[in-house]
Amino acid sequence: MSPPRTALVTGSTNGIGAAVASALAADGVRVLVTDRNDQRGAAVAAGIERGGDQASFLASELDQPPGELREFAGAAAEAFGGRVDILVHSAALCPPVGTPALSDDDLEATPAVNGRATC
Repeated sequence: MSPPRTALVTGSTNGIGAAVASALAADGVRVLVTDRNDQRGAAVAAGIERGGDQASFLASELDQPPGELREFAGAAAEAFGGRVDILVHSAALCPPVGTPALSDDDLEATPAVNGRATC
């Protein structure tokens, strides 16, 4: 018998990400819930587990430098014994202003989280 499939779902502590994580888990996939909010992440993973499915939580900051993203990717793969079968990138930053009004920090972080972190 082959091991269960595995899924890494970024931004999975609320909204679409949490719904996707729950749906995958209900389908028998081992889910790794990731987000920068530790409390919400632990709560989502615990809720999935209470339902009888498999989930765990790994904190992530997807706007970090490449070295830290590599560490996160390694930790995620290690959580599943070296492989990730499914990647769902649901993390996103959506500042409530137009691009010209973004702060320098937001202008750096938004494309980092919304695009670069999926590579």
